[in-house]
Amino acid sequence: MVTTDLDRLTALRARLEAVLADPATPVRDLAAVSREYRQTLGQLGVMAPFDEVSPADEIAARRVKRGAS
Repeated sequence: MVTTDLDRLTALRARLEAVLADPATPVRDLAAVSREYRQTLGQLGVMAPFDEVSPADEIAARRVKRGAS
């Protein structure tokens, strides 16, 4: 199986989202994880095709629409 940078960044984004959403994540770690998450989103924004929506993006859009954090 060939794994591209886009695939790796997408997997990293999902992992970081899980860490941010986990109530067991120590508060002291949230700043560093948030920073990595923003950087990952920035890289994905540059690399991801504009006409393609990932399942994670669809879930995030639904959460925003219903007002979930």
